[in-house]
Amino acid sequence: MKYNSGLSENEWYIMQVLWEQPPATLRDICEALKETKGWTKHAVSSFLKRMLEKGAISVDESGKVRRYSPVWSREETILEETQSILSRVYRGDLFLMVSNAVKEQKLSDQEIEELKGLLNGIGSNAGEEI
Repeated sequence: MKYNSGLSENEWYIMQVLWEQPPATLRDICEALKETKGWTKHAVSSFLKRMLEKGAISVDESGKVRRYSPVWSREETILEETQSILSRVYRGDLFLMVSNAVKEQKLSDQEIEELKGLLNGIGSNAGEEI
């Protein structure tokens, strides 16, 4: 399924909650984000309405309270957002994107080994070892 997520920063917070604990009520979402965001129910309702219009989430109104669930998978949405950033910000230059990310982060020894393994796997597909 190909789509342009177009999620705002605030909608990303809500999607994270829905991916972690679907389905969720408005109260569940507000509670999950209370400490970090402190949004009112009205604000969360507005975000949910926009997310419904985008097709990112669905709502089950069959019970006493509405229950929201993600429609878009976490993996596909993150991949789509990454591709969008790669194209818009880095003009398709994957090396520049990865090098900027790595320079700004302190990688653990395990993360470095995992990154090397990933690169070796890519290199071995082309018959090389990195």
